[in-house]
Amino acid sequence: MSFEIPSIMLLFITLLFLLMIKKKRQMIITRRLPPGPNTLPIIGNLHQLGKLPHRSLQNMSERYGDLMFLQLGSVPTLVVSSPNMAQEIFKNHDLVFSGRPPLYAAKRVSYNLSSISLAPYGEYWREVRKILVLELMTAKRVESFGRIRVQEVAHTLDRISNTAPNVVDLSSVAFSLSNNVVCRVAFGKMNPNDTRNTSRFQEILGEAQHLMGEFNVADYFPWMGWLNKFNGVDRRLEKNFRDLDRFFDQVIEEHLDPMRPESDSEDIIDVLLRIQKDPNQTINLSNEQLKGVLVEKIQDNIEDIDKIEIS
Repeated sequence: MSFEIPSIMLLFITLLFLLMIKKKRQMIITRRLPPGPNTLPIIGNLHQLGKLPHRSLQNMSERYGDLMFLQLGSVPTLVVSSPNMAQEIFKNHDLVFSGRPPLYAAKRVSYNLSSISLAPYGEYWREVRKILVLELMTAKRVESFGRIRVQEVAHTLDRISNTAPNVVDLSSVAFSLSNNVVCRVAFGKMNPNDTRNTSRFQEILGEAQHLMGEFNVADYFPWMGWLNKFNGVDRRLEKNFRDLDRFFDQVIEEHLDPMRPESDSEDIIDVLLRIQKDPNQTINLSNEQLKGVLVEKIQDNIEDIDKIEIS
């Protein structure tokens, strides 16, 4: 017994000493962080974002400054609230902030972060970016895609004009415009009578965007990702990914068909398949990576359409 008591005391003192060292290190790290509001255990500052996070962040930045630290669950977050501070960060620390966090749904939909906006900075990112710049962002290519958007907007205005004086459902019109432009740019000339397939693609893409945009517990508490197996997120995500993958497989097979009619210009899939077959390329694009790049380019074109103002 006389031997056990000193051993227990020694163990207790050792644990206490280690806890003090850990606490001291945390205090040192905290002193180096930008100012920010106090946190709650586990959730951090999530409760302070409210229903309008952009307004909450603005109010907090007025108190804590242009560079503010928040703890969103398990995720340490730096909030930049001024153009000058953003310029300073991207000018002097661009490599540090060049990547994006691997969000739960986005990782799946982007084919394991194969898109350039989500891929970690490295050789793959540099090679894919080079492909996009040299092949899909040239003046000639942008002009050809721009002509498609102009043509589809003109057709849309004609359809609206022809329905006068009847009421026009602008949501349906905008959906049709986005659908037609994306399908022409990404997949080439689709069969105008095959509305079932193109509408199905828009439904799949819309669900993917919804899954990537909604709150996901695993993004803020990675250790709680197992909850997605029970709250329906994993089921919806896997179904959406399978639907998207099957659709891409179908259009890729159509482009590889030797009997496919020749087109006047290459669409996005034509370009990516040509690069994939080119032995002189410094990167061997797998089918999964090709689809990941395709997802992003489709999203880019949708965002371009959203910027079009019909006056």
